[in-house]
Amino acid sequence: MDVFDAIYARRAVKHFDPHHEMTQAEVDRLLEAAIQAPTSFNIQHWRFVVVRDPELRRQIRANGNDQAQMTDASLLVLMTADVQAWRKQPERYWANAPKEVADEDRAVLPAARGVRSVPRRDPAAAACAFTPPSTTAPS
Repeated sequence: MDVFDAIYARRAVKHFDPHHEMTQAEVDRLLEAAIQAPTSFNIQHWRFVVVRDPELRRQIRANGNDQAQMTDASLLVLMTADVQAWRKQPERYWANAPKEVADEDRAVLPAARGVRSVPRRDPAAAACAFTPPSTTAPS
C-alpha cells in the first residue's frame, strides 16, 4: 500500500462487535506488527499487557472514562513502559550501526538517559503514545 493511501485510509474505530474473538494467530500477528514501530535510540520501552479477563476489563473501563471499546473490543492491550529499558543490553542499540554512529551512541545513551528521570520518561511516554503528567506545579 502506498504510504499516502494508508494515511488517508486510516480511521479511529470506536465501536466493536463484543462477540467477535480474535484467534491467537491474529493476536500474535498484530503484536508482532506493533513491535516494529521505531522508538528513540531503538530502545523499545513499551511492554504490552494483553487483558483477557472480562471482569478486569470492566474495572479498567470504569477507570478509563467508561470507554466501551475497553470491554467490547476483541482484544485489550495495555501499553506500559520500562523507563530503565535502555540499561538492559545497551550494546544492542549500536550492534549493527556504522562505527561512528556506534561510538556516538555509546557515549550519548548513558548521559542522555541516566542523569534525570525526564529524559527516560518522555521517550517511553512517546513510545506508548500518551502524555505523561506534568512534573511542574501549575502556575
